[in-house]
Amino acid sequence: MNKKLKQNIWRQKKTDSKPIYVLAEMASSHEGNPKLAEFIINGTVKAKANGILLQIINLDTYIIPSDEDYKTIKSIYLNQKIWSKLIKQSVSGGLDVWANVYDMESVKFCKNQPIKGFKLHSSNLENENLIYETAKSKKNLLLSVGGMREDEIKEVIKLIYSINKKTKICLMYGLQNFPTNPETLNPSFIKKLASDLKLNFGYQDHSNPASLSSTYLPILFISQSALIIEKHITHNRELKGLDYEAALNPDEFIAFVQDIRTADRLINKQSDQICADEIKYRKYKSLIKIAAKKNIKIGEKFSEKNLVVMRAKKGKIKGSKLKFLLNKKSKSAYNKFDCIKKKELLKIGIFITARLKSTRLPFKVIKPILGKPMIEWMIERLKHCQVKPIVVMTSTNRQDDPLIKIAKKNKIDYFRGDEEDVLIRMRDCARKFKVDLIISATADNPLVEPNLIGKQIEKYLKTKFDFCETVGLPLGCGAYAISKTALEKVCDIKNDSDTEIWGPYFKKRPKTFQCAAIKIKDPAIKKPDYRLTVDTLEDFKLITYIIKSLSKEKKYFNIYDICKLLKEKPSLLTINAHIKQKSAKKVIYK
Repeated sequence: MNKKLKQNIWRQKKTDSKPIYVLAEMASSHEGNPKLAEFIINGTVKAKANGILLQIINLDTYIIPSDEDYKTIKSIYLNQKIWSKLIKQSVSGGLDVWANVYDMESVKFCKNQPIKGFKLHSSNLENENLIYETAKSKKNLLLSVGGMREDEIKEVIKLIYSINKKTKICLMYGLQNFPTNPETLNPSFIKKLASDLKLNFGYQDHSNPASLSSTYLPILFISQSALIIEKHITHNRELKGLDYEAALNPDEFIAFVQDIRTADRLINKQSDQICADEIKYRKYKSLIKIAAKKNIKIGEKFSEKNLVVMRAKKGKIKGSKLKFLLNKKSKSAYNKFDCIKKKELLKIGIFITARLKSTRLPFKVIKPILGKPMIEWMIERLKHCQVKPIVVMTSTNRQDDPLIKIAKKNKIDYFRGDEEDVLIRMRDCARKFKVDLIISATADNPLVEPNLIGKQIEKYLKTKFDFCETVGLPLGCGAYAISKTALEKVCDIKNDSDTEIWGPYFKKRPKTFQCAAIKIKDPAIKKPDYRLTVDTLEDFKLITYIIKSLSKEKKYFNIYDICKLLKEKPSLLTINAHIKQKSAKKVIYK
């Protein structure tokens, strides 16, 4: 199980980066059969729950022989040797183990086991010796408070803190009526109480597993800020064994956990958070484009008389941009119903800065990955932007001749300019291709994300920035956007010819240049600590692994696919974790 799912459940405020903690309760569903217990534990592991709650008792100190339930409890009793094996199995499967204890001997046994903490049932919160022993253990405590009055709960909390003021407590709310009538629950009670006590709370569900309430009640409590959802699990509910009334079968439990995780992500999603599917849908729904209402000659001014907004899937300019075209002179001739070309609105160029002079990893940008030079993987990704021209921007040094061959092979443009001064090279390239906005991508970054370049272009149309970067992505997945006007200006005022790292030339002069940023807030891709640029052999090995793994599944994989792979295999990040990024030189102006 992915250990990153194990979250710190004691944070006072839950965020979307801290998934809900799902706790599977076995209770007496094992029916005294260790094999059934093992089966249930395996089901919990497969469901990717965070933890499992085991009900551990010592028969001689838990219940008197004359009690009407004694015979049943004795028939399902498991000794401590068996529990040790089951705890070990749970831990090895990646689960936190919580011990639901009812007697002193069980507490003493569990204290020496690798458990996350204890759970005390509300019926046991009158047993001060039991409370004392669990609080003294320095383990986490789950307190089942269903059916208790507020003053009773506060007294228990006070007692626990008098024993150990550092005890980490989470209140667990639920009514064990098997099944619970949804209308008897009061989410507001536990939410307010937990807030007053500055504690977290969870919900223990005992509703009919065959009813919708079995799912919607936990989701309701998640929406009320519950951090833990506890749910019964059994081996086969149809056999109607012990504790079956509110329990899910293992296959049902898997589906339940998936539903809870989905609901949790939705409930805690930030207002400006988008996902890959939404980006895809935005493209799908963008059918309304600008076309010629009648024939238009070169040099003729655009107006509402010769332009029309209509459905045109292959169109280039969104209907909302009509006002930006009005009164501009047409650069091309159009027949009636021809789609207006994007260059009429704004000419954009993607410039790939590439050289073969690297010292830490010689000729890195043409090192092969699956038989293709690394830079070709980048070119293929950038073609998804549907922006032309894409230009390999290199130097006049003969050493860089192989890059020109790669550009020709991939049917994109190339430019050769100043060998050391990247800003001058970029300026001259912009002049040649007559672009208004430059998207600058460095060949060191083969996993640059095309979808987010579109956001930079949209931002430019709204704000006319001078310089824009993307903040929060893995290092190497973002591109820069620069207006041609700002590029001309920075080349005039800078007093340095070595501009390999040129971003600071804009950012250090906020009064001269309007700098903007696309800030990534989606936790799925907000991974600024990930290093996905290539400077060293270790960097190249990581990029190679990513491309080999993801290109098997799909021809084009996006930033979400990349971050998902690294989340599932965090050990990959250790490959280049020790590499330090080259720092920028001091910026010098005239």
